[in-house]
Amino acid sequence: MTKLNIVVITAFCLLKDLTNAANTCDVAQTCVTDLSEANCTSQNMVLVRNSNIFGCCPSCQPPTGTPDTGCTAPANCLPDGRYAPVQCKGDLFNGRCFCSDENGKRIFGQMWRDQASEMTCACSRRRAELEATERRSITLHCTPNGDYEPLQCDDGMCWCAVPKTGQPTVTPVPEKDMTQLPCYSAGAIGESYLRRCESIVQSFRNIHQEQSEHGTFFIGNPTTFCDYDGSYGPYQIQNGIAYCTGRDGKILGSWQIMSNLMTGMNCNCARDTMIYFPASGKTVTEVCRENGNYQPNQKAGDVYYCVDSDGYMTEEGLMDAWPDDHCLRYDPMYD
Repeated sequence: MTKLNIVVITAFCLLKDLTNAANTCDVAQTCVTDLSEANCTSQNMVLVRNSNIFGCCPSCQPPTGTPDTGCTAPANCLPDGRYAPVQCKGDLFNGRCFCSDENGKRIFGQMWRDQASEMTCACSRRRAELEATERRSITLHCTPNGDYEPLQCDDGMCWCAVPKTGQPTVTPVPEKDMTQLPCYSAGAIGESYLRRCESIVQSFRNIHQEQSEHGTFFIGNPTTFCDYDGSYGPYQIQNGIAYCTGRDGKILGSWQIMSNLMTGMNCNCARDTMIYFPASGKTVTEVCRENGNYQPNQKAGDVYYCVDSDGYMTEEGLMDAWPDDHCLRYDPMYD
């Protein structure tokens, strides 16, 4: 159950130079520990000294039913120096938690911070690890917050999985027998495990293989990308143009760029503006680039600030003017 808590996490892992092969995470998160009763009563809650959220303590909790969970400082680094699967940005009310690969790069999966206390990103992290091995076809399905869907199929076998860990709860069966599994739902899954986007990608892969075997290649084939839940990825390429797209594959707004210039394109701003923020009754106030990314240099009235690729203000905070590079160091287009 999601509980509203007040806590501010003030420091994040510092990304090392991506040319450094280690890419380890050096700085753990720290907690603000001087919350007052007034901070909590304004939210109709009480200050509970020995409670925590994301490992930070104390925290504001509902008046009753708060367990003694103990307090330990959180860390978004694993003991071996890799980034932890969940990385959070922003405050409790407007911040979000994102799934991350071991090098700190954002991958599929996100939740609003006040709903993410049990988020694990176990499925998204596993898919990212498998993709790093250059395996071509991976069909594990993750939920929007990066957990495992109850029914999983991969490499011709299907099984029921624990959402937080992915551990099988039954003996795997061939994919043709997936309807016999207790976690199978005809309404949610249908007759085919693969979603529409995944089926299209598989079809294009088969066509490409047959063309290659016959020494031909049709250059008009669109390029389709899928997310870890089987929906369409944030952008698709058609006729040499990369468009920002929704989960249904439809083009979002007018965000687009020539495909030969799309390096670093992520459509985070486009999707936040059209999908994620409206779904929660929120509005994006930052400006998007023409390719759907967040514009790194932002201005509100007479105040200047930089934002990262997820739209969150960087460590410089508010400024009287943009830095000399106009915040381009935060733009993935210029990595």
